[in-house]
Amino acid sequence: MNNRFIFGQFRPSNSFGHLLDPRAKIFYALYLMILAVLTESALFYFLIILGLTLLLRFSGIDFGGMARSLAPFFILILITASYHLIFSSRDSAEVISIFGFRVTEGGINMAVIFSLRIILFIAAAFLISMTIAPSEMADSLVILLGPFKKWRVPVNDIGLIIFIAMRFIPVLAEEFATIKNAQIVRGVDFSGGIIRRAKKSLVLLIPVFQAAIRRADDLAIAIESRGYISRAERSSFRQYQFVIRDWVFMILSFGLTALIFLKMGI
Repeated sequence: MNNRFIFGQFRPSNSFGHLLDPRAKIFYALYLMILAVLTESALFYFLIILGLTLLLRFSGIDFGGMARSLAPFFILILITASYHLIFSSRDSAEVISIFGFRVTEGGINMAVIFSLRIILFIAAAFLISMTIAPSEMADSLVILLGPFKKWRVPVNDIGLIIFIAMRFIPVLAEEFATIKNAQIVRGVDFSGGIIRRAKKSLVLLIPVFQAAIRRADDLAIAIESRGYISRAERSSFRQYQFVIRDWVFMILSFGLTALIFLKMGI
């Protein structure tokens, strides 16, 4: 595997963030996302993003790696910001006119708010994906969704799907890079502008998709050969239990976030 950061790729470490119980981090990420939907305070988003960034940094993930992981989402952020700059709050004061489109104070405010909200969601997802191993993620979700078994919800299947998805993200990214390098050796030029590179990269999607189907078929045969039964009761190698650091993290993180929300988010 190369040194690129890939969204969804787990980074093993013995840091404080990695040692926290996965359920605590999942609870906190969901808590942040719920509060983020309930407020339109740019200051609240900024402070929470700063806190998540510091937590990720203390977990051994450098700022350059986080920036490279965020890069693929810049287009989504740009589209969101552009939409609100052009179409939101048309009745507020005009700041500037670009190619006949009025950019208003309200539009700028909405563009900043929704862009920061997306970044906050991505940072919360980084906290989960980069500090929780796929196996721990699957086990935690099975435990959290355990009460739904009485309604015949396939909890074990959901955990298995999440586990496979998290493991496949870096595998498919590496497959994409391998096929791209093979095309470069054969003389394909991927240099140029963004549009030109995007058109060239579209050619790689078919072999990558074919490789994904082949791996999925092999995985299905492997699961079936091991006698996997969806609703069978299973034990876990690791027993999850909150310890002092988990309770301290939960109390401080939930408390400080609630305080910031009450002070700046309402």
